[in-house]
This record gives sequence, structure tokens and C-alpha cells, in this order.
Amino acid sequence: VCKVRCMNLKWNGWVGMLRILIFLSVIFIISFLLLFWFLRHSNKKEEKKDSLITLFIGSALFSLIITAIFAFFLFVIIGSVSVIDKTFSLNLSTDQLLLIGISLLIYWLTIDNILEKIFEYLFGENVFSLLFLAVSRIVSCYIIGIIIKLSADINTAVAIGVPLILLVIDILYYFKNNKSYIN
Repeated sequence: VCKVRCMNLKWNGWVGMLRILIFLSVIFIISFLLLFWFLRHSNKKEEKKDSLITLFIGSALFSLIITAIFAFFLFVIIGSVSVIDKTFSLNLSTDQLLLIGISLLIYWLTIDNILEKIFEYLFGENVFSLLFLAVSRIVSCYIIGIIIKLSADINTAVAIGVPLILLVIDILYYFKNNKSYIN
């Protein structure tokens, strides 16, 4: 029984890594196609035109950078969810962990940026805007958990835990850049 369970855990780990790799490959392909189209379109306007190989390599390198940034943020979110999982013994499956991570990444890179700018406009760049952003993240994470059908206890722990981890990171970054408030 233990060998079957251990083999199943190893297999789930590989499947999870494969899903992350597929997600990042989709990001790479989309960014490559968009960048190649953009570089080719802007290259047609210039008198001195670059070769197709140069455009291909440039698009691939910039796409690799964009994909690496997406991977970094994805692993930050998955790491945060994993910390919450281990702390509260939620026993999340690999599929749930990846689904939560990708859903929160999509939210974090889209709607969260809009809300951040709204709160900075309303309250200025201070701790209050970060606190309101954390509350909006808690609400949004809870709604995302409902959409992806997490159980109530897992949803509550993730919806409160991940935004609090991001709040700590935001506050540390804020105080690092605004040293005049510390003194």
C-alpha cells in the first residue's frame, strides 16, 4: 500500500510540474507571437530592415523574459498557498494547488493592478492604501475560491492567508522605499 501511495504522490508531482510547464509554454507562445508580429510590423516602417532571424531571436529572448516573470509570480503565489496549506494542514491536492495558484496569478496581474491604482489615487501612496488593497484581495480570493469550488475551510484559510502574506511583502517594500517614515 505504501509503495502505491508513494508512487501516486510522485506521479502527481510530475503531473503538476507538467501542468505548470504547459501554462508557461502557452504564455511563451502567446508572447512570442505578439512580439514577433509587433517587431515585424515596426521593422517594415524602418529604412534599414532587420533580418527575419534577428526578429525571431529578439522575439524569443523577450518572450523568455516575460515567461520568467510569469513563472516567478506563479511560484510566489503557489509558495504562499503551500505555506498556508502546511500551516493549517489543509491537505490540498496538487491539482487544487495549481488551480488556486493560476487563478490568483491571473487575478493578481489584472484586476489587482487596477484596484491598486484606484486605492493609491483615493488614499495616496501610504499604508492605508495597502490595507484597503489587502481587504479587496481577501474578498477577491474568497470569490475566486467559490468559483473554483473550494471547501469552506480551505477557501477561508487561503482567502485570508495569501493576501496577508502579500500584505507583509507590500508593507516591507513600502517601508524599504520610504525610510523617512521609520525615523
